[in-house]
Amino acid sequence: MGNVIHETTPVQVWVNVDVGIADLVRYLNTIPGVRTTASCQGTLGEGGPHPYPAHVDVTWDSPETLARLQAEFDTAIEGVAWGTVFREPRTPEQIAAWQKARESEAER
Repeated sequence: MGNVIHETTPVQVWVNVDVGIADLVRYLNTIPGVRTTASCQGTLGEGGPHPYPAHVDVTWDSPETLARLQAEFDTAIEGVAWGTVFREPRTPEQIAAWQKARESEAER
């Protein structure tokens, strides 16, 4: 995956994941060609200026793998072979809040 100069192999790694998204992270990591890179259970219902839904950042290794993700989840393509998977479809308001939160992160 990506532009690596050495041969790679998948290794199971234990990480701390928000309880509210852990099951989705586990599932995504069972899909051949998918790797999870970040996740958050979201902040909907917690208040705050830019609430956003639960999501997992992922990479994929082929157009077929992307097609599977898109068939199963609301998927936002963020770059070449990577994007964000959402547990549930987002409303237009949530999409706008998500974009605003991403812009805020990029400014930091």
